[in-house]
Amino acid sequence: MDNELKRGKMLGLNRLSNANTAVKRSLAYKKHISILSVSTIGLLSLQFISPPLQAANINDWENPQVIEINRLPARATSYSFDTVQEAKNRDRTQADIQLLNGDWKFHFSSKSEERPLTFYDVNFDDSTWQSIPVPSNWELHGYGTPIYTNSVYPMFDDPTDIQIPKITRDNPVGSYLKTFTLPSEWKDEQIILHFGGVTSAYYVWVNGKKVGYAQGSRLPSEFDITDYIKEGKNQLAVQVFRWSDGSYLEDQDHWRISGIHREVYVMAQPKVALNDFHVRTLLNHDYDIGKLQINPELMNVDGVDLKGWKIAGQLFDADGLKVNHEMMEVAAPKVTQLKYPQRDTMRFDWLSTTVENPKLWTSETPYLYTLVLSLTNPSGELVETRSTRVGFRDITFSSDGELLVNGKSVEIIGVNRHDHDAKRGKALSREDILDDVKLLKQFNFNSVRTSHYPNDPYFYELADEYGLYVMDEANVESHGVGGLLANLPEWNYSMMSRNTRMVERDKNHPSIISWSMGNESGTGPNFAAIAGWLIDIDPLRFVHYEGAQGDPQHPEYIPYSSQYPTKEERALRHTPQANPTDPHFVDVISRMYPSLEELQGLADSPFIDRPILMCEYAHAMGNSLGNMSEYWDMIRERPNLIGGYIWDWIDQGIETQNAEGQTYLAYGGDFGDTPNASNFCLNGIIDSYRQPKPQILEAKYVFQPATFSLRKGTADEVSLTNRFFFDNLNKYEIRWALSEDGKQLQQGILPSVDVAPSESKRLTIPYTMPNIVAGKEYWLRLSLHLSQDALWANKGFELAKEQIALPFGKPAKKMPEPTGNIARATQGNTEAFRANGHSFIFDTSTGYLTRYASDKQAFIEDALMHNFWRPQTDNDRLGWRTLPNKQFWYEASQGLTLESFEVTEAPNKVVVTTQHTKGEKLNVSTTYTLYADAKINVAVSLDAAPSLPSLLRVGMTTKVSKTLDEMTFYGKGPFENYIDRNEAAEVGEYAGKVSDFFYQYTRPQESSNRTGVRWLSLKNNDIGLKIQGEQALSMSVWPYSAQAIDDATHPYELNEEETFTLNIDLIQAGVGGIDSWSEKAAPIDKYKISAGKYSYEFTLSNTNN
Repeated sequence: MDNELKRGKMLGLNRLSNANTAVKRSLAYKKHISILSVSTIGLLSLQFISPPLQAANINDWENPQVIEINRLPARATSYSFDTVQEAKNRDRTQADIQLLNGDWKFHFSSKSEERPLTFYDVNFDDSTWQSIPVPSNWELHGYGTPIYTNSVYPMFDDPTDIQIPKITRDNPVGSYLKTFTLPSEWKDEQIILHFGGVTSAYYVWVNGKKVGYAQGSRLPSEFDITDYIKEGKNQLAVQVFRWSDGSYLEDQDHWRISGIHREVYVMAQPKVALNDFHVRTLLNHDYDIGKLQINPELMNVDGVDLKGWKIAGQLFDADGLKVNHEMMEVAAPKVTQLKYPQRDTMRFDWLSTTVENPKLWTSETPYLYTLVLSLTNPSGELVETRSTRVGFRDITFSSDGELLVNGKSVEIIGVNRHDHDAKRGKALSREDILDDVKLLKQFNFNSVRTSHYPNDPYFYELADEYGLYVMDEANVESHGVGGLLANLPEWNYSMMSRNTRMVERDKNHPSIISWSMGNESGTGPNFAAIAGWLIDIDPLRFVHYEGAQGDPQHPEYIPYSSQYPTKEERALRHTPQANPTDPHFVDVISRMYPSLEELQGLADSPFIDRPILMCEYAHAMGNSLGNMSEYWDMIRERPNLIGGYIWDWIDQGIETQNAEGQTYLAYGGDFGDTPNASNFCLNGIIDSYRQPKPQILEAKYVFQPATFSLRKGTADEVSLTNRFFFDNLNKYEIRWALSEDGKQLQQGILPSVDVAPSESKRLTIPYTMPNIVAGKEYWLRLSLHLSQDALWANKGFELAKEQIALPFGKPAKKMPEPTGNIARATQGNTEAFRANGHSFIFDTSTGYLTRYASDKQAFIEDALMHNFWRPQTDNDRLGWRTLPNKQFWYEASQGLTLESFEVTEAPNKVVVTTQHTKGEKLNVSTTYTLYADAKINVAVSLDAAPSLPSLLRVGMTTKVSKTLDEMTFYGKGPFENYIDRNEAAEVGEYAGKVSDFFYQYTRPQESSNRTGVRWLSLKNNDIGLKIQGEQALSMSVWPYSAQAIDDATHPYELNEEETFTLNIDLIQAGVGGIDSWSEKAAPIDKYKISAGKYSYEFTLSNTNN
């Protein structure tokens, strides 16, 4: 049997192992020192090295050698139950646990020197203290200042004067008090106090006695408080320091906010207990035989004789039925009386069973078994039970660099996720986490990188259950000092601990496919040591760390700058001449924000023999996320490109109020925080309130698990391709609809279609040929839906779609020119015309049409001007820096020089022709044809010298009456879209208020555009303005001027104006989607508007005409 199992298959060409040696890697052989004089025996959690003695006269929170005092070793998340059935149910409210969440007494000190020193005394008078909810961040309750910074350390008076490991800035301290009473039935149990997460370092007292100290903000800390508690009321005191030496390793790009931000509870377990266990699943090459291996650990507080004690295991399927007929069982002394050999290492599978034809776990089919472990005493009495979910799955790489899950090639369709809530900061509720997981599934993501720290344990439970591949990342980032700490031995202890504690807590989750050692902390021997531990304890997941780049010993090595590469170095980094190797201790080549050309260079490099992953790409700051389809066309073409993680999931705005009491979302600097990185925290594809932004709709389309395409030469035959990696499309429902100019004519549901993963099938759509109307467009829409309820969405939820233009239609009939009289009046600098109850006014000094109105309703109320500019997006402003690089086009949009203005009167019409220039490099000719029925045709020809910079738009802009607030358009929608982000948008007729179609970013910028617009109308009841393009247009309507949007830094600075701004464009440049700080922030070449010749035409009319 064992020979049939794949053990420790190759996870990278740098980690060659055979079936025998991989199993011998000590997956959970842990060392540690007795804690609180408790003799913990068995396979105990590795804390790397025992902490050195506390140095005299050095604060614990400024000493990287002191990261814990009396903290228990990390262990897998589990709860102690009394019965097997309770353990099977996995309802922790049935376990011996008492949550301490809720209101706590709180005192805030702005300086550590002013903190209360005896508040933990049981007789301390806290009557003047305020209350604060736990979990929470104290800055969001009025204590201290939230600070948003990217890489500049915030804990110094002078950010340029870094004195490792000291804190030179005032160090605020929060002091907490909580009383609790334990159940009487716990009196003979071991009592453990659990903190889910505290920022940044803290001391703990119980009933006036000091229990311990801990740091590391994103992992639990547990303390044995058995000897500190008493019957009746107990007092818990916690003192939290905002900054510590641990802050040097927590320099992530997010809000720096403090306090007890994850749940707190006490739990009881027997004094001989199943303290921890490590679960591993192995599969044979045919994936039809699985082996479950369990490595248990016992805690024996009183050191009793364990002769006759037994540990047993039972595996249950999803229906609660026993899988293994015989109970797995091992005598307790076998796993506690261990002797480490001089050679080889310890065995792992103290409990094991074989499972035939196991149901395999994947993100698409997240089948979970339940393992229940039981501990019995010599009398056969059940002492306690614990449980965990088990997923049989296998993670390897192919020789071509593909990521294989259970032998099938899989792509990482991922996103980076920070903990954040607009109102609660880092103190997420379980509902917040569940909302995130449901949204991830609904928008076709299959993976999450926990950037850049371990998440709450509940997230991993949901990832197991709902199906998400997780890259679990350690809370290690020293961005502000680059790779310095990675090369200092005295920091090894802290960096190692943050990794080992993460792995010990999360090791049993099938959703976790990779361990990431941290982020943006350079590389050095400390990371090599961490990787060695990870590879040894867990050969079945791959090791990731993006900072591990380059090999200075290689003759082809390209030197890096001290922290960032130069422009010349960057140009070479992602080409076949790139650094030939990354350090051997990482399993994937990981990069951030490569351009398409750089990504192709990586994929084609002869020096790279490992899979290539974009751990961060598609920086979604503000109005961004262009060219997603181009990224994924390339990924799907090259097997060694295994996908990537968008940056990032959620905008990190914090709800607050300005001086006038207006609620808004704050970003860096809004609280007077220094240092700060302004709005660089607003990179999400959902907003700060967890509402989808337009960008995520494009991502969903690009990631969709099925595609539809019309077969060549047909009008009713479609090729359906299954992009799922495991699911057959016969589990889903396929719907179709036929429409004419956005109005549905026919619809239906197809019979179930058997299409295996990565296969295609031809479908015939049974619509009836409609009566073809001249000038109309006909569309076939196909979509894929859930055929039954899922955990994350209801039956009928749409997963994939395609809108296909049908190859039939007739050209519109050319209407005869209307007949009638057009009156003309010239006065000063105006030429006025009147026809059919409408007036038109031109300013002859500027050449612009300045008014168009009927006798009942004004339409255009200001100059219809040529426009080449847009309010800057974040990518425009911070990245390719459209100002000053495109100053020419900004100035041109403020007004051109009028060279000529001519009026030609003809029967039934008047033609006004203008010529505008800007210097010798730009010429614009505009022809206005006024018809007797009051329609105006506008034809524009533009000639821009090739030496000019690219344009942001080619179009016109004007002001229209604010009364015209009923908007309807026929074009791509309904949501905002741009030429590099419009594949998800569908051509249709959409109607609503102007405000319904305006999208406001947290920092105002260009927004609300629609591409492919055939016509748009703005109405006041039954009368209004219609814009009809002779070709498809890009259009938007704003309640503000472009200049006001460009000048504003927050929405509350925008005051709605007396008119709407109407933008009519032939084309607008793409928004870009690579990064937001370099030239790569620009749209890729195909979505730029190069200087040259352009022409377009549209007609203005009364909607009643």
